[in-house]
Amino acid sequence: MKKYFLGIIAVLLAVGFSAFTNIKAKPESTDLYWFQISNKYTQTQMVKQADATFLQQSATAPLGSGCFTGIYDCVAGFTANQVNSSNQLIDNSQVPTSVPRTKSN
Repeated sequence: MKKYFLGIIAVLLAVGFSAFTNIKAKPESTDLYWFQISNKYTQTQMVKQADATFLQQSATAPLGSGCFTGIYDCVAGFTANQVNSSNQLIDNSQVPTSVPRTKSN
């Protein structure tokens, strides 16, 4: 009887500890500010304010216009600290966080 008692206690403790274990939430995807890029920039170059037209803020990139495949940025995503309250790049020295759409010219 004693060995059953210890077994039952062990099972109860295991169930009790697992019931109060924190489950880590999935990391939320971060919204980016998406811009249509109108000049020839590669993914590591700084984009000028005048060449970036705001499209939307979301976790997924919009299609943009004239985007196919190539080496130049077409739609680029920037973080909130790279964009001002008027949805423009804060200055001419912002490098995109994400460039999911490119163009050839």
